[in-house]
Amino acid sequence: MKMKLLLFVCGILSGTAAVFHEDLAINGCSDSDGEFMYALDGEELWYADFKKQTGVEPQPPFVDHATYVEGTYESAVANQQICRQNLNTIREATKGLPLKRDSPSNVVVYSRDEVELGEQNTLICHV
Repeated sequence: MKMKLLLFVCGILSGTAAVFHEDLAINGCSDSDGEFMYALDGEELWYADFKKQTGVEPQPPFVDHATYVEGTYESAVANQQICRQNLNTIREATKGLPLKRDSPSNVVVYSRDEVELGEQNTLICHV
C-alpha cells in the first residue's frame, strides 16, 4: 500500500493589544500538488497558482488593493521545494513504522431532516 502524505506549515502573527490582526501564511505540499497562500484577518490576499506559474491577488476591486513585492511567486516555488524535501525526510524517518489503528474517538448519529413523529426518518452515522 502506497502511503500519501501531505505536509502543511502555517504561521500566525499578531500585532499590539491596541490593534489585533491575524496574519496567516500556509505552505503545503504533496507529491503531485502544492499550496502557498497569504491571508490577513481571514481574507485571502495572495496565493501561488503553480499551474499558471504566477501569483494571484484575489481581492475584489472595491477594497484597497494590497500588492506583494516582486519575487513572491519565486519565493513560493522555493518554499515548495523545501516542503517536498521535508516530506521526503519525514517519509524516510517513518519508513517501516507500523500503522497505528485507533478506534474512532466518537460516533455521531443525527437525522438528515427535521424529525417527524410517526414518519420514516433518515439517520446519518458519522464515524
